Order: sequence, then C-alpha cells, then structure tokens
Amino acid sequence: MYIIHIYLYNVNVSGENVRGNRQKWQWKEAPVARIEDHFELRFGSAKESGWDNWLPVALVGPAFQGTFCVQFLIDRNDERLQPVARKLLREIDFYLIEKGEPDPWTYAQYHCGTTSNAYSSIHWSFFPKRTPPSA
Repeated sequence: MYIIHIYLYNVNVSGENVRGNRQKWQWKEAPVARIEDHFELRFGSAKESGWDNWLPVALVGPAFQGTFCVQFLIDRNDERLQPVARKLLREIDFYLIEKGEPDPWTYAQYHCGTTSNAYSSIHWSFFPKRTPPSA
C-alpha cells in the first residue's frame, strides 16, 4: 500500500483552514466504485493508438476528508511495469497534491480536456456517476 501522509486541517468553504492555509490533500490505495464519479487513467501513446488500445492503469475516486482513493489496475511490483508505475505515481502525485490546486478534483476534470493530457503517456478521463435507468 502506498500512502502519502500530509497533515490535514479543518477547512472552511473556500478551502482555507483557520490558519489561512489551503487544504492539504493526500491519496491512499483503496477500491474505487466505477458507478460513482471517478477518473480512469490509461497508459499509451496518442500518436500510435487510442483510448481503447491504451493500458488501464488506475482509477481515482473523489476525496473524503482530504483523501482521494486510488485503485491500481496494474501490478506495481511487476518488473516489466516499473516504468509505467513510476510515471503513473508521478502523475497522481502531481495533479492531486503537488500542483497545489485548491480543488484538485475539479482541476483534474479540466485537465482531461487539455493538450497536455493528450500528449502525456498517462491519460486521464472523467466518468460521472451512473444513474440507473428509469423503470
């Protein structure tokens, strides 16, 4: 299990805590429900293939009390996948924590439509909550 420890504070609606600092975010490895809002991350080259051919590598679920759930879809201990796993961890750390966005979830949704997402080897795609069909 890979957990990044960052101290959390009580925050107000604007994302600032009582000391005026931004919310501190973290992520932990945990299951992500595909029927709820989530991101799917895939590995591949946009120059050589498309979404259907890229390797699904992780799911990211919304944060609860400042912690995002990340479910890995690859074996990060497999030596053959180490380069992919390193890139994946850098992407997750960057967009959810290091970038310092006040709302990383909303920023990640924006990132899905950017050129940088298209040219990266790790591609983010947002899937909204599925509503059951009406009877």
